[in-house]
Amino acid sequence: MNGKKEESWMVELANQRKTLFANLIFVETDDKKRIDELLRTKPILANYEDAEERWLVLDSWEGFYEHSGKGENTTCSKIDCGGDIREYGMRVAIPKVQKELETKDTVLVMTNIFRTDDQLNNAVRGWAMSNQLNVNRCSVIVFVDNKNIFPPEVWSHTRIVTPPRSTWAERSVLIKTTQDSMKKHIIKSKLLDEDGMGNTIRLTAGLTLDQIEASVIESIMLNEYISLTTISDLKTKLLANNPVISLIQRPPFGFEAIGGYNNLKQRLMDEIIEPMKNPQVAKYYNMKPPRGIILFGPPGTGKTIIAKSMSRELNMSLLVLRPENILGMYVGESEKNFKKAFEIADSLCPCILFIDELDRFSKRDSGDNVSSHVERELFSMLLERLGDEDREWFFVGATNMIESIDPALRRTGRVDSVIPVPFPDAKARIEIFKIHTSVKRKLPLKTDIDESVIAEKTLMWSGSDIEQMVIRATNIVMKNDLKSGCKGLKIGMSDFLESIKTFNVDVEENSRLQKQVKDQTIRLTNDTRLTDVFDHAESQMVSESSRIDVASNMLKGKKGKGGTSEVS
Repeated sequence: MNGKKEESWMVELANQRKTLFANLIFVETDDKKRIDELLRTKPILANYEDAEERWLVLDSWEGFYEHSGKGENTTCSKIDCGGDIREYGMRVAIPKVQKELETKDTVLVMTNIFRTDDQLNNAVRGWAMSNQLNVNRCSVIVFVDNKNIFPPEVWSHTRIVTPPRSTWAERSVLIKTTQDSMKKHIIKSKLLDEDGMGNTIRLTAGLTLDQIEASVIESIMLNEYISLTTISDLKTKLLANNPVISLIQRPPFGFEAIGGYNNLKQRLMDEIIEPMKNPQVAKYYNMKPPRGIILFGPPGTGKTIIAKSMSRELNMSLLVLRPENILGMYVGESEKNFKKAFEIADSLCPCILFIDELDRFSKRDSGDNVSSHVERELFSMLLERLGDEDREWFFVGATNMIESIDPALRRTGRVDSVIPVPFPDAKARIEIFKIHTSVKRKLPLKTDIDESVIAEKTLMWSGSDIEQMVIRATNIVMKNDLKSGCKGLKIGMSDFLESIKTFNVDVEENSRLQKQVKDQTIRLTNDTRLTDVFDHAESQMVSESSRIDVASNMLKGKKGKGGTSEVS
């Protein structure tokens, strides 16, 4: 973790108020413990250290009250604001709040804001620009999980502070404190030792303090000790609740699950995997660590599998962004989703952030409507984060439409390489077939399997097509086995050939796509080595096509002589 992340967010908040004279500061977080932390600590926000500040809280659920004291010795005193905030919203309290802010050295903290209206927006904007608040040394701190709940004309006049989800030091204190407070529920011999504590602190990275406390307590109540397995399961569920991101902590397979593509795998190993595993070597040659790649090619060629395999090879968690869920219904929701994904990636470092369908967020100018405005905003956020010198996570993007990716996103500095993933050649198709019959699935096979014939009959098929062909063949045999009384039938060559016949793969269209990817590789990348794979594949295609043509001519010749023949 870099020093910037470890610095207390409350120090940043106080500095923003003191040095920039910002009346109003937004704190963007969804962690309720950050509110408690601020109210327990109450940092001095005025410009002189002996200030005695009065702290008020306006909460959409709890109402309006004064919060006194620090640490564990705090008290709350209700303030009558002339209406029920739960029923009518925060606007009913605005006149009373306005009057209270006339008292010098007053700090107003606003929490649990779920919706805004014109009256609240106008009040907050007025406080942000009020010279009188500055003269009275008053401050307004607004806790929101997304600043865009307010219109831009409100938050553009404020300072914004974003606390980390959790730091190592914070997790360490919280886990120890929670364990100590629940000792009576823990088996004495199962209390965490130093190694167990370190592993738990490491495992809970990416969670907020609120989530960590809840996970530790639930683990203790379920197991009578802090179980790493339970914590891991709870963490996965918590992050799965995020609609835009999923966490894969340890993919089951590495590069051994990628059939063929040996040149691509070797390049990734030499230029990405090994330098990241051995950072001291890169440092010796004064080279920066790899920062990211973009994979492009036709659908189904294995771009997602490559990202997962890289995660396994590097022993890093894989965060998968779900592009279909990024764009939200409400104003600011899309930006909030995107930002939260980056926050989780930051807190899980080192990790890989994988964005499929990258072209959705990679257009600088895509029109003038509201949707296009959101897409431009997301593009700017992505551009900024990929160019951030402090970024510690590795980026993998995938797209079927590389020409839709803005050149600013493809350039060196934001990513290290733009790499094509074409349709597999014959050797790769054989390896993909083997992986789906013997590695990912250990199928009961007959001894009559001719892999070279299968490779010939799957010319210009994608890896996903071959996987689906294996699944269909297996289903054919399973169906027959069930009908025959479950005798344990094996899958033979005829079953795979029958499965192949059920596919309608447009070889001509796929050949066009293959040529298009080669042309894009020549035009959009600056590495001549990347075209070698196409030259090799094309020579194999010519050879395979020749054999197929010869077989077809032989068949025609036999038919001309009155014979019959069936090619399976």
